Formats: sequence, structure tokens, C-alpha cells
Amino acid sequence: MTAALPMHEVDRAAETATAVLRTLVVCDLVDSTALVERLGDQRAAELFRRHDRLARALMQQHGGREIDKTDGFLLMFERPIQAVAFALAYLRDIAALGTAEQASLAARFGIHVGEVVVWDNLAQDVQKGAKPTEVEGLVKPVAARLMQLALPNQILLSGVAYDIAHRAQGELGEQLARVRWRTHGRYRFKGVPDPVPVFEVGEEGVAPLKPPPWSGKAHREVPFWRRPATVVIEGVLLLVLIAIPAWYLFQPAPAIAFANRDWVVVGSLKNLTSQKVFDDSLQTAFRVGLEQSRYVNVIPELQVRSALKRMERDPAGTVLDRATGAEVALRESARALILPTIAEVGGRVRLTAEVVDPNTQTSVYSDSVDGVGEESVLPSMDQLLKKMRGRLGESIAAIGETSASLADVTTKNFDALKAYSLGLQAMADGKGGEAITLFNQAVSLDPDFAQAYLYLANVYWTTGQRTKAHEYVLKATRNLGRLSAREKLSAEGYAALFGKPADMREKWSLFETLYPDALSGQQNLAVVMWWFDNDLKRAATEFQSVADSRHPRRGYAWMSLGDIQLAMGSVADARKSFAMAREVGATQLYLDPLNLFITTRDFKAADQALAREDTHHFPAFEVEKQMRTAALEVSRGRLPSARAAVQSAADIAEKASLEPARQRARLVEIAIAFALGDGHVHESLKTYVEEELGRSQNAASNYDYSSYANLTLAAMMALRHDDTALGERVLASLKPRIENSGFFSLEQPYQTALCEAGIAKDATKAVACLDALLSDRAYFQTRVALLRASLAAGNGDRALETGRWLIEHRGRATAEWLDQFVAQTPNLIASDEATIAVAELLQKAGKNEEAAKLLQQFDEAWAGAESATPLLRRAQSLDGHSSDLSKKD
Repeated sequence: MTAALPMHEVDRAAETATAVLRTLVVCDLVDSTALVERLGDQRAAELFRRHDRLARALMQQHGGREIDKTDGFLLMFERPIQAVAFALAYLRDIAALGTAEQASLAARFGIHVGEVVVWDNLAQDVQKGAKPTEVEGLVKPVAARLMQLALPNQILLSGVAYDIAHRAQGELGEQLARVRWRTHGRYRFKGVPDPVPVFEVGEEGVAPLKPPPWSGKAHREVPFWRRPATVVIEGVLLLVLIAIPAWYLFQPAPAIAFANRDWVVVGSLKNLTSQKVFDDSLQTAFRVGLEQSRYVNVIPELQVRSALKRMERDPAGTVLDRATGAEVALRESARALILPTIAEVGGRVRLTAEVVDPNTQTSVYSDSVDGVGEESVLPSMDQLLKKMRGRLGESIAAIGETSASLADVTTKNFDALKAYSLGLQAMADGKGGEAITLFNQAVSLDPDFAQAYLYLANVYWTTGQRTKAHEYVLKATRNLGRLSAREKLSAEGYAALFGKPADMREKWSLFETLYPDALSGQQNLAVVMWWFDNDLKRAATEFQSVADSRHPRRGYAWMSLGDIQLAMGSVADARKSFAMAREVGATQLYLDPLNLFITTRDFKAADQALAREDTHHFPAFEVEKQMRTAALEVSRGRLPSARAAVQSAADIAEKASLEPARQRARLVEIAIAFALGDGHVHESLKTYVEEELGRSQNAASNYDYSSYANLTLAAMMALRHDDTALGERVLASLKPRIENSGFFSLEQPYQTALCEAGIAKDATKAVACLDALLSDRAYFQTRVALLRASLAAGNGDRALETGRWLIEHRGRATAEWLDQFVAQTPNLIASDEATIAVAELLQKAGKNEEAAKLLQQFDEAWAGAESATPLLRRAQSLDGHSSDLSKKD
């Protein structure tokens, strides 16, 4: 009987699974069974062997990878054009093979592009019959459905595969002259939730180059009145139309089957007037008006720009006209393209909007509204937008409920609106300083421009300038009548960020309910649950919903999700999330994933990630890079190097006037100094406490509570290093500010320190006090304190259990968010200290073998230690320790 695969091997195999963007090809020989019956087993087998050799040679030539094999192949390619080139060559070659063998050979293809999960099976599984490589994801069934739909010798592609391959068709070389591309409309496939645009590529004389027939598993999406099943009914209706003058009652259904929460792309506004101020301002006004709808979803500007970059177009210089806009809409799965126009006709100002089917680039609807003079433009646009929303199927009641005057929710001043529009573009380009200048210009031209104030608040919040952010949130919320319903709710959500977490959760939950596809609710709700509640499970759920979307900022969600998964102990999931963040794009592509390598002590990968990270000389990122360097150096016992890194971080922060970052770095330096056994560290701690107590006086007015978190950790350090008086003084000062604050992120660490302060008086009572704080949301330092209390109480079993938890949860130690990862390095120091404490307990209990294993792991991690720290000396005193401390300074 074969032994089962050990669980650690199963886990190792699972960790190799990676989510990547790839092209899948499903091809199938037509009527292969009939071919066997006609040729006989022997001759058919020889033919199939020749066919397989031919196909595999072509795969190698075109960069394909075989995933599975039956009558045909499941193949994977890096790029769609490689798949198309393979399919075209394959059809030519099997036709020649069929002629040589006097056997008619034909095949059909399905090609689709998307995200797939790929992993390599273990060698022992392959020996038992498993495929070497596995591929899973929605891409595979879509490619299979396309193949099943195809006619003999037909190559069918999804819309996204067509978009990318068609743009690269020049790579087909000489055969390009014979290649033809066809569009066959949108098809609905059984088991696939959304309709798929179907295209064909083929050579004249080989490919059918005609629409594939409908089947039970696939049908073309057409208006109800054009479906074959309704032909008879239409004949009857025709008679009725002739007989009854009210023919318009039976007019056909819309050519675009637009549904609630479907997406649209807003094209570039065509300005045919002499007023250049309309170029940017009206484009923005049109988007704002359409975004008021809870029925129509507008593809965000950032997402459009991202699509243009993938199309190798310059987002700043590309006009989103009919052709380009349709291509973007197909890429982003939008149901319609809307093209707005303003023109002067007979002395009147005419606003027009066309709804375009991106599949055919034909106008489905077109509406116009006329006005007189510049002052009529925004009211005319209000009317036009209501017409367009009604055309797309939104109810009159819903339009009335969510439609506010554009002059009210933006500004009547077109120069202010233009400055605001340019500010949005600057934000999209990552030019925060320029965006602030433009938004300030907008509000100087219109002091009540609430939406501009809201974006100023957004810029200042994201750059850590909380006081200024609050100032502009107040200005925005004082003019709620100048915001659309959606932006009003957003403003209330940002205002709640300066209150208690309960208010934050309430506001962003409401935003998520009313505007689920905007995803701002999910993103901000996740941040609140992570930063202020330490509720990792709920935060992961919200971040996952953003990460799985097509939101342009989903890279941040993937990055945050990776940290949360690390903290929850899901290393394999975190690895995938960080990989996805790099693939879709996010800031600090290698800095946050460094937490993964710190957790797993993969020092080589960590060094490579640090070398690749480009901070663009942005001070906040420079500080963060030095802080992560310190955490890495602590993980391998190089404490002097870690200390140098945090000193560098403090210097950078001081020069850039980033006071919270400077104080965070100074606190971490003190933690490292204690670990080094620095005799002067107690004086440094006292000085630090005095400065932070002074800074904490203004915490509430500055909306910066980092001093509270820093002081709590400083109190813990004082208590653990025989300065009980200092620790108790800090806690007494914090009591009125933290207790009942509503912030779990402040209250739980503070309660931990209070319990720890009781160890000197009654260690057993302190253990019970800390036990009451334990939960999935408890911070790492709670168990650090519990280990200390258990040892003081002489409770060896509890100390052993807690110490093992601290060793096993390095992911929590590394990636736990507590005010910008301030506890990261202290946590890692505590985790290594727990290793030695557990080894001591094990040896005391006579479990020398288990203790030796722990010591070996510690020795390997600290092999490059730079000095004989107190912890190394403790380790040396234990049996089974192998480090040669004589070589340490």
C-alpha cells in the first residue's frame, strides 16, 4: 500500500501555485473517432503520432507549452499573437499531412486571454499519472466553449485575445497578406456568466470566415426581435402594425441589452465651438453627471488610462474617439461607449451624445439638446444626461432621485472647472504637488467648489498631512449642497476618518451598499478594519472584493491583502497576492513583499527585493525602505546594521519634516539598543518619552495619534527593563486619552501594558488579565507580555505554549499593522527571544532533542550575527548551541 503524501509536502506543492496572465488555446481534431473507424486502429495510431510530433514542433517554434492532451491539445502561450501564429501554421500543416496520408484532417480552435492559476505537480504525483503542469481559471472553460462553437478549420478568439493579437498582427510576417479577421458579435456560453465577444482569424481558402451556428451551449446575443424563435411572432406583429396606426407601441428592443450596473466608457468630448475652455471642463462635467447614477457605471478615468497604456498609446495625447473608445470598451468589458459633442448651430449651442455599440462601432442612440449662450450649457447637459440614462433603461424615478444640477455639484465657473479637470489628470499621473496647485486655483475661482475641496483633502490625507486634510474636509462638508449624492456620501466618509472607527465603518458600509461598483466603500472599509480594528478576516474579505475587480487601484488592495494574509499565517496566499500586486501595478512593488521574505527568513530574496525597490527619492518611501532594512537585519541577528538603518530613517524623516516617521524610527532604535545591551539606552528612553508626551498634547487637534501608540510601546519597554516607575507614569498619562476612545488599535495595546505593569505585584493575576485580552484580533505584543507574566508566575506550561505561538507566528510579528508597522522590529526581536526562552524551558523539562532543533534554527538564522548580544549569550549557555561567539565583536 502506498503511503499518503505528508501534509508538509502538500503545503509545499500548493505554495508553487501562481496567478499569471496567459493565453490559453484549446484545439480539437474534428471527427477523430470517425477517422479511426475509417482508417483502422494501426494506421490511425501512426497518423496521430505524426500529428502529435508536428503539433509539438510547432509549439516549440511559437513559444507554446503543452498542458493537456486528448484528441487535441490544451496549450498555454505568453502572448495571443503566438497562439494565432501557431493555430494558422497548424491548420496549414495538418492539411498537408492529411493530403499525404489520404485522410481529411480538420481542427477547430478556441483562444482566450486572462488570469490563470498555474502550478507544477510534485514528481511523485507525475509518476502516478498526474500532468506535469496544471492550469485553472475561468479562461480555460471560455477557451473550450469557443472551440466547441467553432466550425471545422475555424479559429475563434475572445474579444480581449482579438484586441491584443490584432494589434500585433505585423508579427505574422509574409502570411499576413492571406490572413483575414472577422467579428461575429457577442455570444452567451453555458456556464460563463458574461457574454463573450467572438472574433475569427484565418486564411482565405482554409478558414470558414463566417459566423458559427448557435447550439445548446452557445447562442449569439441579439435583440429579442431578431432571434429565430420569434420570426413567426414578428410576422403576426407586422400584420398588426399594418392594421393599427399605433405601430410605435411595438417597436423593437434596444440594440444594446443594457442592464442595471453595466459599464460604459465616456469618450473624449468633441468641441466644435470656438470656446477652448469647454475642452476639459465639459468632459469632466459629463462624467460627474453620469456618475450620479446608481444604474449606469462609468469606467474610471484611471482605468481608461491604464487600458491605453496596454494598447501602447499615450494616455495624455490620445483622443478617445469612436475607434479607440470602442477598443477600450471591449478591453474593459464595457457595454457601451458614449461620445459627447458640443457645437454652435444657427446661433445656438447644441450638446449631443451618442451611445455606441463597441462591437460594431455603430451609433445605437443619439440625443441632442439646444441652448442659448454659455450659461445654458450646464442646464442643457443636465437634460441630455437624463435622456441618455433613460435610453439605457434607468427608470424616471431613479433618475429624478439621483440627478442634481451640474452647476450645483460642480461649478458655474468654467475656468474653475477646467482647473479642477486638470487637477484630476495630475492626480492620475501621480503629480500630487501639481494637483494641489490646480485644485487650489479651482477653489480660488469658486470658493464654494466643494468637490475640489474634497480632492484636496484626499491628496493631503494620502500624504499623511492630516491637519490640512481635515481643514479641506470641513470646507467640503460645509457645502454638501454643492456635491452629488455619491460625492456627498464620500465626503461624509472622509469626515468620519477624523472621528471614531464606528462612524467610519457606518459611513463606508453605506457607500458600499449604495455604490457597490465604485469600490471606494470596500477599500476604505477594509482600511478601517485593518488599521483601527485589527479585524484581519473582515479586512481581507473587503480587500479581496477590490482585488478581484478591474478597479484601477486594485494593486494597493492586492498589496494590503498580502500583508493581512501574512499576519493570518497564510504564506502561500500572501506570495500570490504580492505577485498580483506587481502584475497589476502598485507603489512599493518590492518593499511591502519584503515582509514575506522577512517572515520566511529568505534573506537572499529580501536583499534582491530591496535592491529592486525604487523609491523615486520620495522621503516617505525612503524612510520605509530603511525601516524594512532594519527589520530584515534584526531577523538575521545583525543588530548594529539594523540600528544604522533606523538612524538613517530618522535623519531622512527629520529633513523632510515627517515628525511621526522620525519618532517611529527613534522608538525602534531604542528597541534595538535594548537588544544590544546598550548601557545608555535607559536615558534615551526617558528623553524619548518626554518628547512624545509633549507631542501627544496636540494629538487630538492634529488627528495624529501615533504618539499614543509609540508611548504605549515605550511603556512596555520600560516595564521589561526594570524601569517600572517610568512605565507606570506613561500609562497614567495615556489613561484619559486612550480609555473609551473607540480605537481598538489604541485600547488593546494600552490594556496589555496595564496588565503587564501588574507582573511585579502579582504575576498570576497578570496572566489572568492578559488571558482576558486574547482573541484573533489581539496584537502580537499581548502574547509577548503573556510569556513574560507566565515565566514570572512559574507557569512553565503556559509559558511554553505562548512561546511556541510567538515562534510560529512570525507572519503576525512582521506584517501586523499598528500605526505604520511601528511594532514590526520590536515584534521580531521578541519572536527570537521567545525561541531561546522556549529552548530553555524545553531543556529544563528534559526535552533536549526538541530544544536542539530550535537552537539549530536560531543558529542558522543568526549565522551572520555581528556582535555577541545578550540573546546570543543566553543561547550559548544552552546545550546544543553551535555558534562560535568568540568570533563576535
